[in-house]
Amino acid sequence: MGLRQQQKANTRSKIKVIAKQAFLAQGIEATSTRYLSDKAGIAVGTLFVHFPDKLSLVKDIFFDEMDVALRAAVASQKASSSPIDYLLQMAQVLFEFYDAYAEFTRQVLLDSLAKGGFHTNQMTVISEGIIKRFKQVGVDDKTASIFAENMISNYWFVLLTGVPKGVLGQAAIDHLKRMNLPFEVSYRNALKNKG
Repeated sequence: MGLRQQQKANTRSKIKVIAKQAFLAQGIEATSTRYLSDKAGIAVGTLFVHFPDKLSLVKDIFFDEMDVALRAAVASQKASSSPIDYLLQMAQVLFEFYDAYAEFTRQVLLDSLAKGGFHTNQMTVISEGIIKRFKQVGVDDKTASIFAENMISNYWFVLLTGVPKGVLGQAAIDHLKRMNLPFEVSYRNALKNKG
């Protein structure tokens, strides 16, 4: 990496560190781009060279932090063959993260829903994991897909109910577990019939 590229990377990193601190301390809406550029010691135009708008800065920080949280969770999670346990493990990690970054989550989620972004992609990956677990105990493709769609719908319901309140703690996990109880029963029955 050349000197110019390294300076750009350093400036970008500095902006993100300052923005993250400011967004968490004062709130995203209350933090102006002028404030961020002043704290970073750069012109507002330079800030916009790195991040075309405040939302792109919010998203960059959000995804960096989510990546750290997910990597830590993957390292500490136990393998789960049950689709409900798998969904609850993923929800636990994501809900804790969303609570810690509530204002970020509201902005990024709204943008993602409007444009079909990362939440949609994330749910596709989780849905595939659910389907795989049902199929491993002999549930046919179509039924496994229907179960996964319903479980993901329940996840979305709990998520969209909790995000506006800024609360997705254990109560949300318990609610998600109760909503998906019929699928857990179906999984256990299929497992029993397979064995």
